[in-house]
Amino acid sequence: MIPEIGLLFLVLAFTISSFYVLGNSFSFYRNINFIISPKIVYLFFFSVLLSFICLEISFLTDDFSVLYVANNSNENLPDYYKFAALWGGHEGSMLLYLLFLSLWTLIFYLKSQSGFGIFFLFVIFSLFSGFVIFTSNPFERLLPFSPEGGLDLNPLLQDFAFTIHPPTLYLGYTALTLPFAIAMARCVDPSYKNWASDLKNWSVISWSFLTLGIALGSWWAYYELGWGGWWFWDPVENSSLIPWLIATALIHSAIATSKRNIFSKWTVLLSLGAILSSYIGLFLVRSGIVTSVHTFALDPERGLILLFIILFVLIFSLIIYSSSKLTDLSYTYASILSREFFFLINNVFLIILAVAILFGTIYPIIYEIFSGGKDISVGKPYFDSVTVPIAFFLAFFQGFGILSNWSSRTTEPKTMYAYFAILILLTVSLSALFLNNISVSITVTNLMISGILAGLIYYAFLQIKNSRKVNLSMGFSHFGIAVMILGIGLVSSLESQKELIAFKEKPFELENYKITYLGEEKNVAQNFSSDEVSFRVENLNQEFNLIAEKRYYPVSKSIMTEAAIHPSIKEDLYISIGDQVEEGWVVKAQLKPFVRLIWLGALIMAFGGFLSLFRFKSL
Repeated sequence: MIPEIGLLFLVLAFTISSFYVLGNSFSFYRNINFIISPKIVYLFFFSVLLSFICLEISFLTDDFSVLYVANNSNENLPDYYKFAALWGGHEGSMLLYLLFLSLWTLIFYLKSQSGFGIFFLFVIFSLFSGFVIFTSNPFERLLPFSPEGGLDLNPLLQDFAFTIHPPTLYLGYTALTLPFAIAMARCVDPSYKNWASDLKNWSVISWSFLTLGIALGSWWAYYELGWGGWWFWDPVENSSLIPWLIATALIHSAIATSKRNIFSKWTVLLSLGAILSSYIGLFLVRSGIVTSVHTFALDPERGLILLFIILFVLIFSLIIYSSSKLTDLSYTYASILSREFFFLINNVFLIILAVAILFGTIYPIIYEIFSGGKDISVGKPYFDSVTVPIAFFLAFFQGFGILSNWSSRTTEPKTMYAYFAILILLTVSLSALFLNNISVSITVTNLMISGILAGLIYYAFLQIKNSRKVNLSMGFSHFGIAVMILGIGLVSSLESQKELIAFKEKPFELENYKITYLGEEKNVAQNFSSDEVSFRVENLNQEFNLIAEKRYYPVSKSIMTEAAIHPSIKEDLYISIGDQVEEGWVVKAQLKPFVRLIWLGALIMAFGGFLSLFRFKSL
């Protein structure tokens, strides 16, 4: 009975949004003012919330008569994983997507003065709720027979980070709908005066959640997948990075629009590009056309429907955009040292970077279509060779941009000269660290680090000194980028590893660490058994033990590796195990200097983004 109630609530929300869209379209055609009651908006949100709760109840009560629950849970699964299992598959994660979309719609309704913005939010909700109800019903019954015990949640997802990574990322994805709705509202309503400022604020919210979500995903992959990397250029990883890059460009463009009344048309197009790039990510994850640990196995028909939704939003938006009367101030750049110029350069390189990543992500799909089914792989060599030079120029100009002023104020050339001098000095200094291992990639990485650190750290301290919230938030965000890039550069240049067969009480060395395999123990947990392999680690004056695991999940018949990690800001010692060989284990030990700076930088960036919102009484 509870699943049926959940479906009814979801249908109710779909009905409310659809009737609002139809009614508003008719009233707009007839020049009638169509106003939605606050009670209806609250009913809309709580309908989705109650639908979500009904599915959660089905998981927590082990109702395996529900097909989705039977496929993604198990009676022996711990309760906190049963709760998170709701978004472990396609249907439930789409319901979570709808919940967050309805939440943002409610918040936007309470904060915004734009009725047209609400209209466009309901258009998007109607499309995706219809998709869920008619093609991806999470409440479908498995009757008259249901499997005993359930088929279990994917072991990869039985981890703490999984409980927070997808919701955080989905909060960012769905929040991208808000700047899109504001941009479309401005296209049809020229009287919407503060649209660029509102759009920027909502974009910052989305960007901050995306930053956290991507960082959590990187952290999860680092310690859970057992290979020791923090970014693999996986198609689904890329599909989250692309909206983040476009959202970054959108924020800067919207700032220029609100401050200088320029880039209006470009800001609208970026808001459309941001939301469409997030939908492309949904399509890649749910169509089954790419292989990834993140994807859901689906039939191509549902992928085609998602593709239709993407095309509909694109065409619908371009029609509205083409009929709008957006105007900018007549503007010429008084100086290449102006902030407007550097914002333009920032946008150009961010979009080039996003397009380069998108091309590398979808090229295997295009190749397979036109080559008669042949496979091709685009991996790390392509992405590194293409993205590093673009990121270098982006970082280089970013350092100048954050020290510049608007064209109405003079940027002192001596400030730029000082930055350039620091840039050269740091480049030479950092390059000296790698005299024994000079390469083009290291040189470029050092230059990127030097350039962005010189400008960003200097700028951050200036803003903190000024104690203005807007500048403080910008200082934190840019400083976070500097910290993250520093971590990326250092771990990429200095990491080391050793792979071997470790035998009991026979130590091996990695840099300054002496590692000894001590033995293993059998352990039985609630839903898996494991071999716990112990190591003693000695380094200078400290000694500690680490435990790596090989886990066996009986229901799904899966084997997972849990790495042993000794973390610190300076470096991580990372030990993972492979197969058991004779009296020993295949062991891979890695040293990851300053890898934690990557996630620390992301946290600082997101903190800066959220901090900027507190200076506004309303969004």
